[in-house]
Amino acid sequence: MLKNQFHKFLCLSIIMLVYSLIAMPIIGNAATISSQQKQAIQNALKKENANAIVMVGSGKKPTIITNKVIVGEGTAPAISTNKLFPIASFQKAITGMAIQQLINHHQLSLNTKISKFFPEIRNSQQITIRNLLTHTSGLADRSQIADQPLKSEKDSINFTKQNYRVVNHLGQWHYANVNYGLLAIIVSIVSHESYATYVKKNIFKPNHLQGMKFFNQLSSSKQLSPSLNDHQFKFDSQETDSWRYLQREMSAEFGAGQIVATPNSYWKFINQVVLKQNDILKQYQQINFQPNDNPYYGGFYLHPNELHANGSYEGYACTIFANTKKKQTIVLYSNNISLKQCRNLGYDLYHIYFGTNKQGFPY
Repeated sequence: MLKNQFHKFLCLSIIMLVYSLIAMPIIGNAATISSQQKQAIQNALKKENANAIVMVGSGKKPTIITNKVIVGEGTAPAISTNKLFPIASFQKAITGMAIQQLINHHQLSLNTKISKFFPEIRNSQQITIRNLLTHTSGLADRSQIADQPLKSEKDSINFTKQNYRVVNHLGQWHYANVNYGLLAIIVSIVSHESYATYVKKNIFKPNHLQGMKFFNQLSSSKQLSPSLNDHQFKFDSQETDSWRYLQREMSAEFGAGQIVATPNSYWKFINQVVLKQNDILKQYQQINFQPNDNPYYGGFYLHPNELHANGSYEGYACTIFANTKKKQTIVLYSNNISLKQCRNLGYDLYHIYFGTNKQGFPY
């Protein structure tokens, strides 16, 4: 009898073990980072004295690495993954995706001339959608900041249509927010709805990106991670209100820097939207660049199997690298270092995570 009970117990144990193995979820979001890499990233943040957060890994749940610095007599709070951050030029990837959707729906093409939308712009008969997406339109920003915060899309559009100048020959690289401002206007014209409505309806809502907002939806700067800089204002030394100054900066970047996002929501945008859009990624990778071109398209610098972007405002900086083949990402947010420091630190983090050196690239 005891022997039979033992056999029953053994069989039951085997069945339960097999069931547990079958029912065990496949761990597709496991962190692709070692403890040594985590420590190396932590050391890099400390060396740069960056009040920062790094999100690294793949899938839905990245590894989070934070560093706090001493401010005055206390320790600065860590940047929260769930608190809004001015992502600046990271928004260009959202505008780029909106344009790519319209191209894929045959409502635009890369060769569409912008004279169809902006006949008043000099050379518009030669400038194409592709030129805007790649910053080769020959256009530059007239001003980096608006005289006052612009709260409506209509005001932003009117500002954008006036905030440009011709500086280069068509085809020459010149990074300018106005390129993506004009693309945002084109999104609105072609879709017959506001740019904000289109983005919310076709990118935010279907992908559950609740942590993304336009800056004019915020009631105060308390909803943002605070800047820890002393606010040596770059474009207007007479300004005294840091929140108003930031609003004026964002006002000048329609389609290119008016969105604030939680680090969690932007992680989701990259890892669950961009990196899973294999058709769009393939289209991005098929863009032909000349040997001396900066390989920029749709909001990203592109290399084989890689995406890269930077963003900054006074007191805020962020940088991101993503491997489109391995679906691995590393993104850095800081609220106390400059864009130059952030980019250099980003190169170091890239080397730690991906194992190869990215130093020396011109962006």
